[in-house]
Amino acid sequence: MGSAKTSNRHALNVADALHAICSTGKGRCWHCDGRLPRAEEAIRTGWDVQRIDGERVASIILICPRCQDRTHALKPAERSFAAGL
Repeated sequence: MGSAKTSNRHALNVADALHAICSTGKGRCWHCDGRLPRAEEAIRTGWDVQRIDGERVASIILICPRCQDRTHALKPAERSFAAGL
């Protein structure tokens, strides 16, 4: 895992973000609404955390490994549509 770059080139430490979000017990996948597991399992199975910079506030979204595989298989135009689901 490591850090993921965002559109404004801010580094986001995925493991640290997963630990913080998992501690709330409320995280869900942005695409399928699957429940976020405990931090160790989320990191081991490949959950991703992405920052989407907005005009006023940045949003953090979670993507489960299954949906990552599904969205990577889509064509670029379909990916942007899938992100809105």
